[in-house]
Amino acid sequence: MIARQFVITGIIMAVIAMGLSILFRIQLAWPDKSFPLLETLLGKWAEGGRIKPDFYLALVTIHGTIMVFFVLTAGLSGTFSNLLIPLQLGARDMASPFLNMLSYWFFFTACVIMMASFFTQTGPASAGWTVYPPLSALPTAIPGSGLGMTLWLISMVCFVTSQLMGGINYVATILNMRTKGMDFWKMPLTIWSLFLTAILGILSFPVLVAGVVLLVFDRSFGTSFYLSDIVMGT
Repeated sequence: MIARQFVITGIIMAVIAMGLSILFRIQLAWPDKSFPLLETLLGKWAEGGRIKPDFYLALVTIHGTIMVFFVLTAGLSGTFSNLLIPLQLGARDMASPFLNMLSYWFFFTACVIMMASFFTQTGPASAGWTVYPPLSALPTAIPGSGLGMTLWLISMVCFVTSQLMGGINYVATILNMRTKGMDFWKMPLTIWSLFLTAILGILSFPVLVAGVVLLVFDRSFGTSFYLSDIVMGT
């Protein structure tokens, strides 16, 4: 069931990301043409049938974020780990079904918060999916550096929480719930790949959260972890 939830949510987010890519690629393919349909769909962000530069960057940002984090990472890993680990290890369930459920709902919450940024007055995050400063660190740099960027950061914290819960669960299941007679060297290669993926996620995603926290400090509390060469006035 949880594998189904991950794959359905991942497919929905992939369709949304594909729609965003179609919008900005239309603008990229015919930069000198106006498309009334764009103004109908995007309103003030595409006045005159042309996507504004700030919103173009926002589309690229959210598209990249969805594809890298919500589809390739959470969607695929969450789906196949939950489906295949118990099946190929001979376990009746994951080590912690409750933690598994929380993992999905944190992922779903991250998706909702990310999509909610489209409905803010200043629009979604516009710093690229890698969220480079100073566009991500200065709330007034461009419209997409405001509330939309803050929602992006909150969404990433929820996403990382989901991945840590899932990763710990996958590792615990593989270490402790293999069927009788199955040692590490008899595990299928699929399980080895999911096992190593979970370990890499546990090691790397907390670093992402640390980066997000430092960025929040720069945005809200006047620190300069990412802005050491920029002098800010009042």
